[in-house]
Amino acid sequence: MSATSCELPGTGLAAPSAQHVRERLLYGMRDVPFPPGAVPLHPVLLPRSVYEELHAAAARVLQVLVKVAHGLGGDRAERLAALSVDPAECPLFTSDEAWEWRYAAAIARPDAFVTPDGIRLIEYNAGGGVGAVVQTQLLADAWVDDVYADRSLFAHRPFRARADMFEAMCAREGTARAVVLQGSVADLVRGVSSTRYFDVEVDYLRSRGFDAAFFEPEDLVEGVLSPTGELRYPVGLRHFTVQEWTELGVDWTPVGEVLEAGCQLVSSETSSLLFNKKLLGIASEGHPSMTPEERRLVDRYVPWTRVTGDREVVHRGRRWPLEDLLLERQEEFLLKGATGMKGEQVTMGRDTDRETWRAEVRRAVQREDCVAQQRVESVRRPMTTQGADGEVYTTQVAPVLGPVVIGGAPAGCLARYFADGQDGVISVERHGAAQNVAVAA
Repeated sequence: MSATSCELPGTGLAAPSAQHVRERLLYGMRDVPFPPGAVPLHPVLLPRSVYEELHAAAARVLQVLVKVAHGLGGDRAERLAALSVDPAECPLFTSDEAWEWRYAAAIARPDAFVTPDGIRLIEYNAGGGVGAVVQTQLLADAWVDDVYADRSLFAHRPFRARADMFEAMCAREGTARAVVLQGSVADLVRGVSSTRYFDVEVDYLRSRGFDAAFFEPEDLVEGVLSPTGELRYPVGLRHFTVQEWTELGVDWTPVGEVLEAGCQLVSSETSSLLFNKKLLGIASEGHPSMTPEERRLVDRYVPWTRVTGDREVVHRGRRWPLEDLLLERQEEFLLKGATGMKGEQVTMGRDTDRETWRAEVRRAVQREDCVAQQRVESVRRPMTTQGADGEVYTTQVAPVLGPVVIGGAPAGCLARYFADGQDGVISVERHGAAQNVAVAA
């Protein structure tokens, strides 16, 4: 590798130099959570057909999940009970049930693999707190509009889709085009102390003709409501989860106050049903509300997934006690906690010793708080990286892709992987995975 040029094996791309790419990328990602150690020198490249199918599959399966979630019961209490969710864990429901369902799936991002057998969606993240949407925008901007602007790369953009969603929402709900972003710098980790993470989207919304602002929770009520109680910002975006803010000691109660005052913050609290991995297990097994076409769709894109319990299941045409299946075919399965985030509560049979796996299976069967899922593997793709020591290296990585869906529209694709070529449970914060985006080449 010369000091003045950087060939990127297997991609058809070349850069002026690794240092040039690093500087441009880190400039684009300044003051937002982004791991600075192993810096990718190019995006994950996908054929346009695969890129578009990822987004289409994500949107279509999401529609099925909304239907199944609604069909879990006749009211909110029954639906929460069907997923064994304590209502206290979802404190921001509004009284407007119809509104809740209109915006439950406003923002979602499944985790996906492109396997030798096609696309597989292994879980869904749903809600305003879906992570890395801003990074997906900024990384796509850096690769497509800056570093490789001379190449015909393509990426959907989250900010455009989110602004389109807000336009449609304001028109439907009859509100002013005024949007509040609600989050906290304290929730951004990695030493980030500026508000750029929020400011870049505020600036974009203003460029689209919205009145837009960001407020920390302690400033939210005063910022959103006038002294006479009128709404300055009738719609907005929740950039957080109650669970994470509770763990961080951030007060989320002002959000409840502005919701009570009529501010419509998306995604609605009903999105927590879509996030629950048990819902994916119920859809994978087949729910009475699903049509034959919907069952085929889920079978095509979702790996075999079942809610754990002391019961029998059918796997590849054979009936099994679930516990026996998981113990006999340990290498083929993993266990996931129903509401785990960031790679938490995941136990992969392949990477677990026999006794630990047996104990985890028995616990999951007894508590019925997990799903068991068929393990799938990503097709490996070349990735050239510059390490913290300045060394440039190329490995074959196994990316977990995250096609973002906002307002039902394609909105870009996150990519995470281990830059050294390992695979397993992927998490940027917990396991040191690299963060990137997939684009169409």
